Amino acid sequence: MPFFAAIERHPALSLVMLCLALYVPGFFTLPVLDRDEARFAQATVQMHETGDYMVPRFQDDLRAKKPVAIYWAQTLTTGAVRLAGADGPGGHPDIWAFRIPSLIGAIVVVLLTWRLGVWLYDARTGFIAGGLMAATVLLIAEANIAKTDAALAAAIMAAQLALARVWLARDGTRPAPGTGNTVLFWTALAIGILLKGPVAPMVCGLTLVALAATSRQVRWIGLLRPVRGGILMVLLTLPWAVSVWISTDGTFFGDAVGGDLLPKLVGGQEGHGAPFGYYLALLAVAFFPANLLLLPALAKAWGARRTDAVIFLAAWIIPSWLVFEIVPTKLPHYVLPLYPALAILTAAFIAACLDAPTLLKARAARLNMVLWAVIAAVLSVAIIALPLFLPDGTAVEPGPWPVVGAGVFAAMAIQTLAMAWRARPAAMVVALAATGIALSVALLELTRPAVHPLWVAVRAADILDARGLAGAAVASAGFSEPSVVFMLGTDTRLTNGAKAAQLLAEGAVGVALVERRQADAFAAAAARLGLRLAHVADVDGLNYSRGDAVSIAIYTRAAPLT
Repeated sequence: MPFFAAIERHPALSLVMLCLALYVPGFFTLPVLDRDEARFAQATVQMHETGDYMVPRFQDDLRAKKPVAIYWAQTLTTGAVRLAGADGPGGHPDIWAFRIPSLIGAIVVVLLTWRLGVWLYDARTGFIAGGLMAATVLLIAEANIAKTDAALAAAIMAAQLALARVWLARDGTRPAPGTGNTVLFWTALAIGILLKGPVAPMVCGLTLVALAATSRQVRWIGLLRPVRGGILMVLLTLPWAVSVWISTDGTFFGDAVGGDLLPKLVGGQEGHGAPFGYYLALLAVAFFPANLLLLPALAKAWGARRTDAVIFLAAWIIPSWLVFEIVPTKLPHYVLPLYPALAILTAAFIAACLDAPTLLKARAARLNMVLWAVIAAVLSVAIIALPLFLPDGTAVEPGPWPVVGAGVFAAMAIQTLAMAWRARPAAMVVALAATGIALSVALLELTRPAVHPLWVAVRAADILDARGLAGAAVASAGFSEPSVVFMLGTDTRLTNGAKAAQLLAEGAVGVALVERRQADAFAAAAARLGLRLAHVADVDGLNYSRGDAVSIAIYTRAAPLT
């Protein structure tokens, strides 16, 4: 296929352009998400406000769940945007500025997947692997969320790239990597630690242990220069650790271990428990559309299980996957750092199909195509039906654009299946990328506006801005999601109805948001205080973090107290 041959000649540029086509939809328009994104972004806002760039906080609470690196990255990008004069609601840049590190991290993951695929297999496999990884639903999602996981995957990917070079050079058939490779490995691990604590060392360490056990050799590990490299890693991580220990008198690490890590290991923290096999089932959606030929790819890998490439990728996937499945707390993004290895294995099969198209007619390939068609059909319906199935009376008519988006996505999925079924692998690869783009646009740009009940805090902020109340101090009674603080300002009081009325009466706040469950307490306190109220507007919607319908009335003082 001429088009595939043309883009294959410029792999880096083609992959970056593909990433932008996949990740830009929704990047600037998707409202701030509860809860993690809003918490990360608000902690970054407060670093700017206080000048304390060592200890992350959400309002007055220590935010010890994650280390500091993602906040540093976000302060850089938001600082640059602020210098350009682009402030939004709350006196800080819009949420897209906080997402830039995630966008960059996702692109780095794709480019490093390409390079590793080249080293383990060949140029064509690497290029296809990068494209497959770019189009996965999970990476598209993480590129659009201002939190750690895309950046963490990039750090782990860099460390695995350096480890792969050492693995491939262990028998002397390839040149031994130099000092730069050592610096890359240990620096990437240090960045991973500063992003999300033990996850990067766990994934890379389990890979290394599995490789050593499989090869029954350990001398090759010396190519990583563990003593000097370990010292470098400590030098990069220890200054912040010491600083935050002193600043919080050790509380930060106590909360991080006792309040976050250990609860994840002993139970489903915050209701995020799931049974063993959760991540395997999740591949159906999270790895879509790259899972079109995952089953025959795994079968091919089994046949080549004694090759260096497959041994490395299996050592990367299997031990960490088992750990993630065993740990009771499960969230979809936890396994993102393992997806590049799956993408490379799948790409190796597709590259083989380019030389032998009849491989696409094998039973496993055809079965995989049928399963993929079912998933695509479900996603097509979901694009249209999502606004209709919001709970508790919050459902809305989707309008024409989600239907258009679903139609384009379905058409591209059918084209992909047709090319695969007819054993035209080059055209299939191009159609697969187009399917990913169509899904991204349909969900993040066309369906998102139709689910406006989800964006309660954003709609409240828009109302205040339209009524000339932007910047006023706010008390929020009964709706305490982090997005309210991010949208309305750090000083937003998250309280109950009676306290909100008191704050409004005292002039401590200028606006009160009162959720219906707190309405009676608010009204009673206002009457007791002689507070005359002006009703500004109502916001009805869905708190998707809890699954509850919410109805918020916005009030200001109508006149001085009598």
